[in-house]
Amino acid sequence: MFKLGSYQAIYCVSEVNNLATQRDYVVLIWCGVAFVHPQVKLDIRLKMANAQRFLRLMNEEGVLQFGDFTLKSGKKSPYFFNLGNVASGRGLSELGRAFAQCILDHELRPEILYGPAYKGIPFVVTTAIALAAEGVEVGIAFNRKEAKRYGEGGWLVGESMDEKRVVLIDDVVVDGGTKLESAELIRNEGGILCGMVLGIDRLEYINERQTATEAMTEKLHVNVRAVADLHDVLEFLATNDSDAERLRAVRNYAADHCKM
Repeated sequence: MFKLGSYQAIYCVSEVNNLATQRDYVVLIWCGVAFVHPQVKLDIRLKMANAQRFLRLMNEEGVLQFGDFTLKSGKKSPYFFNLGNVASGRGLSELGRAFAQCILDHELRPEILYGPAYKGIPFVVTTAIALAAEGVEVGIAFNRKEAKRYGEGGWLVGESMDEKRVVLIDDVVVDGGTKLESAELIRNEGGILCGMVLGIDRLEYINERQTATEAMTEKLHVNVRAVADLHDVLEFLATNDSDAERLRAVRNYAADHCKM
């Protein structure tokens, strides 16, 4: 592999595109070639392989769908991602593995995993099981939709978050409203929100300068990570789908609405 000083060259265009969204990498661009420092925290090819494995199964589970969809924002999209569609043991197992790997890769070191009700409840359960298989013990917690007014009462179910590092797990950020409510609940319960892990980052602009995840990072002052992003979706389509029109539609959408 060609080197520039202590930097190693990466020639694959898709890898260079992915690097642009990863703050863990130190990258130099010279003569059209990306040079990556050998002390990077993550292995690029392994991350890409994990993302593709995740998207492949999520597509099989009906989570990642392609067609004509209306988002919560009212915007029309040629693809849709809904982790609520995971309804099999295999799918939940893979989901937990993917979230756990993301947490470990980014060294978030949670003591508690928090999942917003209702969809987030199985997310934290399967992720905690996957982390335990790697020798990492964490507690889980989730909220009630309505405060319990008998017995122990309150909004929270699961382990106490008081003075503990908490990672919030969810599928995607659209307008961020649910995430902000969850962050407030975590902090009201004494928890220390130390990160957020998403199934996918759509890389969509929420205002003139920021994507939804960038805005969330700024508001909450925490790292927002994702198992996969729109670059990975495009790579998935390019390598697994023979429908050129479908790939073209997602590329056009990305060019119009996303930070690529």
